Amino acid sequence: MQVLQLHFDPVGSPALLAQRLQEAVHAGARSVLVLAGDGVAWPAEAVNPLLQALPVPVFGGVFPQVLHGGTHTETGLVVAALGQEAVVTVVEGLDRADADFHTPLAAAAAHGCRSQLVLVDGLAPFIAHFVEAVFEQIGGGASFLGGGAGSLSFQVRPCVFTPAGLRSGVGVVVGLRSALGIGVNHGWQSIAGPFVVTGAEGNTITSLDYRPAAEVYRECIEPLVGQTLTPANFFEHAKGHPFGIERYDGSLLVRDPIVMQGEHLVCVGAVPMQRMVYILSGQVEELIAAAQQGTEGAVQALQAEGGTVAGGLLVDCISRVLFLGPRFGEELLAAHQRLQQAGGAQAPLFGVLSLGEIANNGTYLLEFYNKTFVLGAYGHA
Repeated sequence: MQVLQLHFDPVGSPALLAQRLQEAVHAGARSVLVLAGDGVAWPAEAVNPLLQALPVPVFGGVFPQVLHGGTHTETGLVVAALGQEAVVTVVEGLDRADADFHTPLAAAAAHGCRSQLVLVDGLAPFIAHFVEAVFEQIGGGASFLGGGAGSLSFQVRPCVFTPAGLRSGVGVVVGLRSALGIGVNHGWQSIAGPFVVTGAEGNTITSLDYRPAAEVYRECIEPLVGQTLTPANFFEHAKGHPFGIERYDGSLLVRDPIVMQGEHLVCVGAVPMQRMVYILSGQVEELIAAAQQGTEGAVQALQAEGGTVAGGLLVDCISRVLFLGPRFGEELLAAHQRLQQAGGAQAPLFGVLSLGEIANNGTYLLEFYNKTFVLGAYGHA
C-alpha cells in the first residue's frame, strides 16, 4: 500500500472532503482511501456526487472515530492518496440472510492481489457469513485487514464509502498488489465460564447453558459492578466484560455484547451455536502490552515479506477507547513509537476506531474480531 499523500483534518465536512479528494487526484493518486468520523454529518446527497465523479477508485467508511498519530476524534477526516490502483468489489446483502456473497467475490479473487482491505457495515447481522465467503473465495495467500464502519448510536445508516456512493448493508473488498504485515492482539482474560451457546440467531445470543443469555450474564457481572444491569446502563458495563469464543486451539476470539433486548444479548458479530464462550475482563497494562505485541507482529510480518516499514494502518476497536479512557493514548503511543523505530520518524500511524475488526494474522482463518488491536504495516513502493 503505497501512500503518496496523507491528509488528516480534526474536523471534517463534505466540503472539505471534496477539497481533499481533488488534492489526492492532483497528487497522482490511482485510488483513494477515505476514513471519516461519525461525529460529523455525511449526508448521502452531499457525498455521493463527490464519490461518483472521482476518476479513480474510492473506498472507506464512516467510523465511530478516526485517528492520526496520537490523536483520535469522532469529527475527523483522513484522506489517503494511494499510488496503486485498487480493485474495489462492492458486495450487497450483509443485512439479508439470503444474499449471495460468493458470485461477486469470485470475480475479486481472479485479480490475485497480495493484500485485501475488507470494510463492512459494522451493524449488519451477517458479517460473519460474508467474511467466511471472502476467505473461501480469495484464500489464505493474501493479507487481510479491515473493520466495521458505523455509529456508536447503533443506529443503522449509510456508512461505507464506495465508488457508487455512501451505502449501508454492504461489504467492500479492496485488492492491493503490495504486501501488508498484519499484527493482531487483544489482551483480554477469562473471568467466568465456560458456557455453551445453546441459542443464537446471527449476532444475537438467546441462551447460554439452556438459560436466558441475559440472566447468565447478569449473574456474573452484577456482583462485579455493584449495579443491576438494565437496557439503559448495559453497554456502560458490558464494554469492560466481553465474551470470548473458544477457538479449537484454546485461544479466544473476543465478541462484544452491546445491547440487552429482553433476555437476549445483541453482539457486534455472529456467535455460533454450540460453541464454548467465556466472560472476559481486562487490565489496562495488559491491553497496552497487547498493542505493543500486535505492532511488533505487524512489523516482523512485513519484514518477512521483504518490505521496509513506511507506516501503519490501524483498525482498533472503539470499545478499547471506552475501556481505557484517558490511557488509550498510551496504546497509540506504543504502536507509533515501534513503527517509527522500524520506519523512521516520518512513518505515520493512521486509521479508525471501529465496530469490529477483520484480519488474518497468518495463524487463523480470516475472522471478525471485537475489542482487538489490528495493525497493517505497509512498505515503500
